[in-house]
Amino acid sequence: MTEEKKKIVFIVNPKAGITPKSKVVIELLAGNLIPSSRFIPEVVFTERAGHATEIVRDALNLGADIVVASGGDGTVNEVARAMVNTGVPMGILPAGSGNGLARCLGISINYALALRTIIRGNTKLMDVATVNDMLFTSIAGIGFDAHVAQKFSETYIRGMIAYMQITLKEFSSYKPQTYHLTIDGISMEKHALMIVFANSDQFGFNTRIAPDAKVDDGFLDICVIKKMPASQLINFGYHMMTGTPAKSGYAEYFRGKEITVSTAASPLMNIDGEPKIMESPVKISIKPLALCVIVP
Repeated sequence: MTEEKKKIVFIVNPKAGITPKSKVVIELLAGNLIPSSRFIPEVVFTERAGHATEIVRDALNLGADIVVASGGDGTVNEVARAMVNTGVPMGILPAGSGNGLARCLGISINYALALRTIIRGNTKLMDVATVNDMLFTSIAGIGFDAHVAQKFSETYIRGMIAYMQITLKEFSSYKPQTYHLTIDGISMEKHALMIVFANSDQFGFNTRIAPDAKVDDGFLDICVIKKMPASQLINFGYHMMTGTPAKSGYAEYFRGKEITVSTAASPLMNIDGEPKIMESPVKISIKPLALCVIVP
């Protein structure tokens, strides 16, 4: 009996990372890395913010068996919004700057290897989380990381060097803020450079801000980062690259499922790399095993 072909829809953000990567997707498909005997591929390009979510909904209504996000964490976020609790597998072709969720899941940054992972089709269920009902799959943060995300969104330059340049430029003038934090009913006050709510272990670029975070444990790791002297900033970056930020002396960790954080002003949040202004208090919660993803 012949196995029915699976409909696989690639949603490509042409503005993510380096634009030619979008063309690489088409070339690999044309080169038969996606076997036509097993799959019916379709490639759709996004045209605006939020478009990926619309495309996914249409694709699912038309019977898509697999949906692939080709872009950065922002594109993955938009695709995931429409796939939560559907059971339809989501693949990732990392084409962004940091590719935090892909790296956390062990998905290769090499397009050909990532495509082979999708073809093999191994899946797992992972947690997602919400900030005031706005979904995130990898990282949400408040404070300096959101400030850097905002500055990064205003530049056309992409990649880790641009992130580092913005971080170094903005660090000295950025003032820590006081946050009222409640984690699973336990309240505390923290004066912090930033607070990160981690479902995955990293921002991207293998900068592991939450090295013990797991995407399928039903918890968020909460990382409270104190402002360090400017002379220690590079050292703290080294600790993130080696997965040892707690050893820096500037990182404090908690775990929880339901978190509320409030500040004096309406907070700017980093939601999977995208800056968003939220209303305070911010309510963050985990949704266990709500998203099916394709993994190596």
